[in-house]
Amino acid sequence: MIAIEQIINHIGENKSFVLEAGAGSGKTYTLIQTINHVLATKGKSIKLNNQRIVCITYTNVAKNEIIERLENNPLVIVSTIHEFLWDCIKRFNKQLIIELDVLNEFMIANSKKPEKYKTGLKDRIKTEVKYDDSGYRDFEQGSLHHDDVITLSLQMFKNYTALTQILGQKYPYIFIDEYQDTASETVDAIVNHLLERNKTKLLVGFYGDSYQKIYDEGIGSLESYVDENKLKLVTKDDNYRSSESVVNLLNNIRDNITQTIPDRKESIEGSIQFINCTNDSKQPKEKVADYKERVAPKKDSDYNSVVSSLEKNGWDFSELGDDKILIIANSKVAERAGFGNLYKTYSKRFYDPKAELLNRENHFASYFFGSKDKKTSKERETGIEHLISFWENKNYNRVIKYLKQQGVFSALTKHSDKQEIENKLEELTTLRTTGTVEDVFNFCQENRLSLPSIKLQKFIEKLSIDITNISNDKEQKTAIKNKEFYESLMQINYKEIIYAFKHIKEQTSYSTKHGTKGEEYRNVLVVIDDTSWPGQYNFEKFFNNTDDKEHRKLRTKNLFYVSCSRAKENLVVLALSQMGITAMNKITEWFGAENIQIK
Repeated sequence: MIAIEQIINHIGENKSFVLEAGAGSGKTYTLIQTINHVLATKGKSIKLNNQRIVCITYTNVAKNEIIERLENNPLVIVSTIHEFLWDCIKRFNKQLIIELDVLNEFMIANSKKPEKYKTGLKDRIKTEVKYDDSGYRDFEQGSLHHDDVITLSLQMFKNYTALTQILGQKYPYIFIDEYQDTASETVDAIVNHLLERNKTKLLVGFYGDSYQKIYDEGIGSLESYVDENKLKLVTKDDNYRSSESVVNLLNNIRDNITQTIPDRKESIEGSIQFINCTNDSKQPKEKVADYKERVAPKKDSDYNSVVSSLEKNGWDFSELGDDKILIIANSKVAERAGFGNLYKTYSKRFYDPKAELLNRENHFASYFFGSKDKKTSKERETGIEHLISFWENKNYNRVIKYLKQQGVFSALTKHSDKQEIENKLEELTTLRTTGTVEDVFNFCQENRLSLPSIKLQKFIEKLSIDITNISNDKEQKTAIKNKEFYESLMQINYKEIIYAFKHIKEQTSYSTKHGTKGEEYRNVLVVIDDTSWPGQYNFEKFFNNTDDKEHRKLRTKNLFYVSCSRAKENLVVLALSQMGITAMNKITEWFGAENIQIK
């Protein structure tokens, strides 16, 4: 019996379930099929009882895709997990304050910075508890961080039976996409408390793949809930994406699903290859940094040689090409994509440089790159690079609209005004390829092409404050870091901003292995290197099964699986750090001796 038929049977018997679906199996399609089935068979009663079907997704991008595929059906609430949970608990402010006080006491006892929290919160807080997606936390003001919503939801679901009864009446069907990335606390809240108290009223369906858990926060597997008979297991073993060679490799990597290629799909044999690069070993007294520097030229040479060879064989790594290079670390992607110094500058200043630079949460990043609306995932085309893009594409209406939205040109009616703008934009276009970030930033200010945000203006103003006059040590350190960051950023060649923008717009062949989940490409080159992120990933120990750190072993296995599963036709894995004999025995077993190359 195929997966959707099993799901329909479970729905008919009111049995909650988990769909375990391998890469390329059409999991989201099955989710949409499920919801459409419920709408067709239960839609009238759901509408009559003023109820809603809930579909929970992991990202806003996925949320908007599902809303579109369901044609904005008003009977279905599609939201991210944080949106859904907050909507469930936000109306119960009195109880929220009680639970927030419990969380506050926990933070005092367990936080690395307990001084940030003061005991007796419930007696002081006089405001409504609130949450938005800014990631900002201030318990004294009732402001919650993303993680707090997860924790408080579990506490509320667990401690307030009336709340779970209300939710069970409102939402008879809850479907959760990418279950493996859902926090274990959330699964606990939904299965052990919400579902447990509403067995006859509520059905919960989880959709995902335990082998595609690549973030630390997710639960990964729901096997324990299946064993306890709280959820029925449904497996989906189709692979509509990949060639025979790639599917066979994926089946070697995983042990809980053996995928097959549906008969209706055109058969593509494809190819797989593993390239093991030989490297000098680290000397006993040699420092890690010195070793990395010594072997870097050989690694770069091997990498460039492989890429060149693949291009000669028809692989297309151009800006609009069909093929992709997957690298484990954002810093390495930045180096290959031409904005290594820019990423390094952000890395020195920020704990999460990817969020600040590539996700454009930093004020300078949004000034140059624009930003993305977190709720709709729509691009806010407010960055300098957007302005240049409009200009180079001769989209003059968008140029005028951009300038007017910035408030720097209220009227552009005279021919002389337009000529002035044309001259400035032509000069800016040239300056971007020859000058520094400071040159371009100052030019845009002086010529009123784009004004900085209020937050960016305040940041720049604070740079002029005499640091010696700041008495607070923490504030002084922050001021020093901000000044060093600003001075370093301004001296970077502006071309790196251009390259970073191309990467953000997915106009390069490079990506991190994390950033491609859900994506697919004609051919894929997966680059692994055990010196890139040794605390998180070790591929050699994964292959030879000697890693004593279970979390790292699982993380490495899943990332390798996800990376390889992106390929539709041909896959090449390039090991820049040498794999030993035992590891190569397993690799040869998986890939086949004829598909191994030593470089």
